[in-house]
Amino acid sequence: MRAAAKHSSAKNRASARAKAGKSGRATPLRQPAGTMHRSIQLLQTALDELNARMPTADVEHIAILINEAMTAEARSFHTPEHVFNLVDPGNPYMTLAALFHDLVYYQVDLGIIPQISTALESSIEPWEGGLRLKPGVQENDRQLLICMEVFDVKAGQKLAPFGGMNEFLSALVMGRRLGGVVKEADLLLATACIEMTIPFRPRDASGRTPAERLSVRLQSANANLHLGLSLERLEQAVGWAARFANRDVANFSERDVTRFLDNTWKLLPETNPSLRTLGVYSIRSYRVALQKMEGFLCALDPATIFAQYKGSPPDKEYHDMQRRGARNVSTACEYLGIKLLTAAILEALAEISGGDAPVSLFMGDIGATERGSRLEDYLPAEKPATGLRVDKTLHDLLAFGRASASSFDLQNSPLSLFIYRHLGADGFHKLRGIAKQVFDGKITPRAFLDGLPGDMITVIADSCARMAFTRAADLHAYAASRRL
Repeated sequence: MRAAAKHSSAKNRASARAKAGKSGRATPLRQPAGTMHRSIQLLQTALDELNARMPTADVEHIAILINEAMTAEARSFHTPEHVFNLVDPGNPYMTLAALFHDLVYYQVDLGIIPQISTALESSIEPWEGGLRLKPGVQENDRQLLICMEVFDVKAGQKLAPFGGMNEFLSALVMGRRLGGVVKEADLLLATACIEMTIPFRPRDASGRTPAERLSVRLQSANANLHLGLSLERLEQAVGWAARFANRDVANFSERDVTRFLDNTWKLLPETNPSLRTLGVYSIRSYRVALQKMEGFLCALDPATIFAQYKGSPPDKEYHDMQRRGARNVSTACEYLGIKLLTAAILEALAEISGGDAPVSLFMGDIGATERGSRLEDYLPAEKPATGLRVDKTLHDLLAFGRASASSFDLQNSPLSLFIYRHLGADGFHKLRGIAKQVFDGKITPRAFLDGLPGDMITVIADSCARMAFTRAADLHAYAASRRL
């Protein structure tokens, strides 16, 4: 009896402890880990490390501002998650840069959101279809002077949308919000980190890298603004800035190319508003989006992606990043090329059967699972012909897809895979160039289709007729003409 009672009592105590743990009364709770809470904690920690005292209400207000900017409707890559990937818990300058560096994204946000414009309106004005820094600068506007020195911007200068405008304005917002709390010398070093995120800059005429040019400007700013930083500290800061810039483009050095393509696909809706209207974006708008991305990546010099300054990062790490970056860019160009060829075929079939149309009319809805609701349901399963040269990496990307699904495109590419298996690497490269002539209006859609292998295009045309049944007569008629 006593043993049973003792067992029962222990069981009851364990049950009570479990209930207490569930209710939170006995188990200490961690701090909330939501996006807003993390932003507040990161900002507060960085300020504490710099011995900068700011009222909690102001910290909260700035964190809200950051999240409002980074969750704007058009953002799909430059989001709070991107910020958290760049933070360095042991370096308050990099943490502040991470929080502020993408606040302004003029082209994507179609301007400057109202919550931020109040911090900038005294310094910028519309000019020749863009923005410029207002002529004349007050000597007591120290935050603006710091940004002008670091970014080498002059009063009255027009700001270049793809030449550092977003980074300059984001850094200025940081200065406006933290000025008077964070010491000017510390603001200079955080601003340097943001400046280094201006991407893909080559060496100048004297052979100096962007990091080497930044070093010169920091020394000049330190002297002109009487900030009292040592040369050693300034050189250290340029190394931090190089590391921070590399984190900002770390996606280019992904070991897994499917993850690199994932982030490339996240950028497409940011820079192409038409793709945000799911289900109704047209074949042509999809093709134009891919064409812009392909044009950018294929013209990109991989040597301009990553930064290094006096051993930061170390040589091996730096060269590994460069090697992976070159591989990822090359693979992405091939992948975009076959996707563009596929889009060219669909666009041409649309043109001969009634004109441009939503992609979903020809391909089906993203995520549709019912048999017969997607174009690929009508494509035969085949393997490349014997002796046809096929790049395994590209083939597997088409077959198995990017690392995750996209809101506007399939994860894998069954139609592109069907086309690639028919053409092989050599046939694809030949037709890739011809497709660009169609885009430029040098070849008619009908002539382009007539130059494709008959056994391939007839299957695609008939399959499209099953999906776009309102155009079935024209599509079947074209397929029949190629069988003659």
